[in-house]
Amino acid sequence: VEMRPNGSGFDIEDLTLAAPHILLPSVVDIAVQRRPDTRIHCVRSDGTVALLVRSKTEEVNAWVLVTTNGTIEEAFTLPGTEEDAVYYVVARTVAAATVRYLEKWALTSECVGGLANKQADSFVYYNSTATATITGLSHLEGLSVVCWGDGADLGTFTVSSGAITLTAAVSKAVVGLAYTAQFKSVRLASSGASLIARKRIAHLGVLLTDTHAQGLQHGPDFSTLDNLPLIEADVAVTTGGIWSSYNYDHIPFNGAYNVDSRLCLQATAPRPCTVLAVVMELDA
Repeated sequence: VEMRPNGSGFDIEDLTLAAPHILLPSVVDIAVQRRPDTRIHCVRSDGTVALLVRSKTEEVNAWVLVTTNGTIEEAFTLPGTEEDAVYYVVARTVAAATVRYLEKWALTSECVGGLANKQADSFVYYNSTATATITGLSHLEGLSVVCWGDGADLGTFTVSSGAITLTAAVSKAVVGLAYTAQFKSVRLASSGASLIARKRIAHLGVLLTDTHAQGLQHGPDFSTLDNLPLIEADVAVTTGGIWSSYNYDHIPFNGAYNVDSRLCLQATAPRPCTVLAVVMELDA
């Protein structure tokens, strides 16, 4: 609930109106972030975080559910210049034991590609002499991790004796737990057709920035996903490259006629992805 002063008192706005379930089963901790915008981290009793991104100027009131391979127990923030520092206390199961870590969110500017892309949970950042062995990973012993090294997604590894061994030496590496970022639209309706009319998404147009060439998947559901095209403007795409700007022809979409037609998008760490806009062509 947000209270705003007016001429005679206060107006009250229910910030969960569009998602009344988002704070269930209950909230056990709250942390407020003010930079780069207002974000309210609501730690739920089920170990997840309901994150509210709020901007009155741009009329943004978006809820995001944050999950990880473990249980988030507390959240707090500290003032920052570029962004406020955001910390979570996370309980994880490592080597059959419950351990608790204080983990800090990476900055948005650290998650746009480059030699060190800090997109992974509970990650370790290596920055030193080129090596194929990344150590200091005992806190993730026995777990499957991803590695971004020297500007590329180097794949998945299993931590053994607190280390992983890469196929080539790197001087910068980020190693941590993988996660997915998912978006699912509401039920779609085409012009002149009702919500219950059968329709399908025929083509998809996306406007992207700071996105891995294979960093975004799309489909009618999360079990039927396609990657971005490997040919753009009649030129083969560098599969490991980063699009600083992506605005090409509409992409054929693997949709079927359905009364409950939806768009699903998915990005997977450690590959960066920033979606600016989406345009859909519907057939009814």
